[in-house]
Amino acid sequence: MCNDIFSMRGDKITSYVVFILANSCMPTLLKIKPATLVNFQKKYIENTNHFFIVLNKESEQFQCSYEILYEDNRAYFIILYQTKLLRDVLNRFCENDILIRSGYLPGGDNFNKNLINLKKRFQNFKNGNSVEFPHEVGIFLGYPILDVEEFIKNNGENYILCGYWKVYHKAEEAGKTFDQFRKLREDAVKLYFSGRDLKEITSTL
Repeated sequence: MCNDIFSMRGDKITSYVVFILANSCMPTLLKIKPATLVNFQKKYIENTNHFFIVLNKESEQFQCSYEILYEDNRAYFIILYQTKLLRDVLNRFCENDILIRSGYLPGGDNFNKNLINLKKRFQNFKNGNSVEFPHEVGIFLGYPILDVEEFIKNNGENYILCGYWKVYHKAEEAGKTFDQFRKLREDAVKLYFSGRDLKEITSTL
């Protein structure tokens, strides 16, 4: 599979970045979902500077930004997001107990501070400084707030459906969303292997 991925573009890093974005991030690129968590494996990144040049170029085509939440010797853990959509989500739920007790601040002026807080909490978990995973990331990713709340209350158990997230309410509606995301992913990957770039892929979907 990796050789097939790398044969699709002029250089391996471009091939890798485009494939990962097509495979994992279509709902965010298409502004259906505010953000996506994605990791890029360093073993496929021969030149770090070139990697970030390509990632910036491909992301900016879709008005997306990203933040490196964590980096180790194997991978970059990145949140790719649509700024307006993510800002709207955080403003909508700024008074939610999950965000308040986790140190997030209300107001659009605190958007960058809240991203930094998520990064800090993610790093604390990854580095073993906290036993608590920052489950509020589900809010950033656009998961239904009731499902995020119930996931935390139930320690990830007792869900009624599991797909892109664990569902506790409105399983039928969530199932339709899962089907939509799954089809976007499958179609995007097929188009990638037909030689399309990201702009061509998104315009075709």
